[in-house]
Amino acid sequence: MEPPTQRPGGPGTLPAPVSPGLPARPGAMPPGRTTAPANPANPVRVTPPPTRPAVAPPPPPPPPQRTGGIRPADAASRFQRLPINPNLSNRWKKTLSVLGVIAVLAACGVGSVLMVLDEKNSSGAQANSSPPPTAMPVDISSREVDGKPLTIQEVFPASKIVIDVNKPTEAYTLVKSQVLKDCRATTNGDITKLIAKLGCSQVVRGTLRSPNGQYLVTGGIVNLDTVASAEQAYEAIKPIVDAGKGRFLGYAPDSKTRPLALSSTHAGWNIKGHYLVYCVIARSDGDEIAVGDPFAKQILYDVIEFYLRGKVLEDRAYDPITPSGATDASAAPASAPSAG
Repeated sequence: MEPPTQRPGGPGTLPAPVSPGLPARPGAMPPGRTTAPANPANPVRVTPPPTRPAVAPPPPPPPPQRTGGIRPADAASRFQRLPINPNLSNRWKKTLSVLGVIAVLAACGVGSVLMVLDEKNSSGAQANSSPPPTAMPVDISSREVDGKPLTIQEVFPASKIVIDVNKPTEAYTLVKSQVLKDCRATTNGDITKLIAKLGCSQVVRGTLRSPNGQYLVTGGIVNLDTVASAEQAYEAIKPIVDAGKGRFLGYAPDSKTRPLALSSTHAGWNIKGHYLVYCVIARSDGDEIAVGDPFAKQILYDVIEFYLRGKVLEDRAYDPITPSGATDASAAPASAPSAG
């Protein structure tokens, strides 16, 4: 049977038991001591116990660690590099190498094909955009293939020779022209012998007056048999002239052009095909031409390079093409004339 309970505050009351691990309530008596009897006349204010502090639940146990397998990646890395399988066979490695080489060769082949196609397309576009030819080249390497003789109409067709189209008034005036089958009238000395040996068949020459009227000029074309003969003449004439053993002669058709017959003249020459082109210059007043005279040099270039080679013989070396595509029949070579 349980002992009778006594009313709190009565004599002999034992203190309330204290839970182990918790602090004793403030105002509680120490163990072994009894409280004084309550005085009804002086009631005691009961203070509520303080709030019990919350205790955080213990953390969950860590997950069990995995043993073996892939090494976990670092916390700062999102990806993990897998190790190569050490058991990969050598045959498989060789197969991969061969496939890689085939892939590279295939890529190179495709690139080469694309480059060739692009080049063909570019060439076709360029060919389509280029204008049609207006002339066909003609072989003038010998009289055998270029047998049509030169004419006055071909070499000196007009009374004026304009060098600069922007300056039409600064033109050379034609005094007189002629065609010679006897080539000895155009040279003297060893040059005459030379061109006769090289098959000279004709000379077409004309005398001009310079644009400023201060110079007289004879320009001519010597018709030799082959381009080899023309080249031989080009090289052999200079030593003859330097040695004073021969020279080109000017053409003086009247008294006003008499200075061209004097010895105080300057001359120049060049070749194109089987033709020898030359020019003789004299002052209109008969005075000697100073060494390095710039007007004399310009006349040599105008008559030889620009007109006789660059215009007359250049036109002979090309046949014009008509709009229908046929060449001009008038430029067809004729039979070679006999030398005389």
